[in-house]
Amino acid sequence: MPTGDLVMGSDGHLALEIGPWAKEKLFYVQRYCEIFNTGMKDKWPIRTFVDVFAGCGKCKIEETGEEVDGSSLVALRCKVPFTHYFFNDSNPRAIDSLKNRARRFTSRNIRVFNKDCNEVIEDLRSELPSSSLDFCFVDPLSWEITFDSIRALTEDRRMDLAVTFHTGNMKRVMHDPPAELDDFFGDRQWREEYRSGLAKGEGTPGRILLDAYEKRLRSLGYVDLQDYLPVRNTRSVVMYHLVFASKHSRGREFWDKISQRSSTGQLRMI
Repeated sequence: MPTGDLVMGSDGHLALEIGPWAKEKLFYVQRYCEIFNTGMKDKWPIRTFVDVFAGCGKCKIEETGEEVDGSSLVALRCKVPFTHYFFNDSNPRAIDSLKNRARRFTSRNIRVFNKDCNEVIEDLRSELPSSSLDFCFVDPLSWEITFDSIRALTEDRRMDLAVTFHTGNMKRVMHDPPAELDDFFGDRQWREEYRSGLAKGEGTPGRILLDAYEKRLRSLGYVDLQDYLPVRNTRSVVMYHLVFASKHSRGREFWDKISQRSSTGQLRMI
């Protein structure tokens, strides 16, 4: 989760400094990893976890100094583990710390890359098992990963996705969208969809942006999508949505189940 600065963790390795709201996102990723493996272990003997923005493995809450597992360690600690792990981060210092923390999981099949999130896709495609069930967490700082990369990674694969969709940051640049957003959505047509949606009153700016992205995910065969998990900052402002996508209804059932309660135990209205 490449948000914030790299600081020293209590174990002598680097940690990623995050805001307290990021714990909510990690909570749902952890719960999905658990239900994914527990529910699928008898039907899918090969199950992979893919993290293209894996970070250091540890995070530190900026305000309190509390240390929590990042997405990579969350996945490694599953009671019923994945059979294969694929971690990538473009920051070599983060990857070094992740490698050190992952060494204790000697029974895990772990592959680590230090590449740009778009450049690593070819490596992942060549090394992912041919007959696996996959869960990929895509947690960019903004919109670094291109839709072409998502398409290439998921093509002909049984891969569930959880994507951090930076709704708040996108809304702030809609007056003059950067070219990188065209790559994130996969085309320029999303701009017209956004303008038309606003003019017709088809939803809030954030809702229209989410719809545009999910429309493109559906073109890849993702039939079951959910984005009802907005992550808010300490002022209750939506920063991003956690978008879940699956090519099978069972994935949606799992996601609905693990999302019934927030990290504080509060029942969610789904």
